Amino acid sequence: MTLYRLAAAPAAAGLALAGYRDAFFAVIVISLLSDLLDGPIARWLKQESSDGAWLDTIADGGTVLAGLLGVYLFEGDSIRPDMAWLLAFLASYAGAAGLSLIKFGGLPAFHLYTSKLAAVGSGVFFVWLFVLGYSQAVFIAAICLGIVANAESMLVSLLIRSLRTDIHSVFRLVRTEEDRGA
Repeated sequence: MTLYRLAAAPAAAGLALAGYRDAFFAVIVISLLSDLLDGPIARWLKQESSDGAWLDTIADGGTVLAGLLGVYLFEGDSIRPDMAWLLAFLASYAGAAGLSLIKFGGLPAFHLYTSKLAAVGSGVFFVWLFVLGYSQAVFIAAICLGIVANAESMLVSLLIRSLRTDIHSVFRLVRTEEDRGA
């Protein structure tokens, strides 16, 4: 499923650039649904791995960027009055990725619960936007969830000394001996 999402992100971006709204929407919705399912299925099949976690993070980023491109191209006029919210999200997203890249040389693959909640929120917004039309309240709620998830990712990056996957929550963070400076 992660490999599908890795291939689907550039395909969705291409569909958006070519103006195929319905096909773009379908590819992104399938990507969002497969993102919800791939982790539980990997755990159920006992096929989870740190490489899979990193690939999942890259696929997530590609899906976010392709989704934002399509939203901008197809619904840009709708969200333009609230663009500051989107820019705040993008700044927090870049901050979380940038901090991890600077500190560890790699993207965070923490799979935080807040990130999962933010993904569901963005999926709800995406479907709402393309099916029912723009809702400022749904948009701002999704953006705020994303900003909270990115803030938690930054906090985790600041608290740990070496990059690792599947931390789930800053509150459940079990600091290793290396993190404690031992």
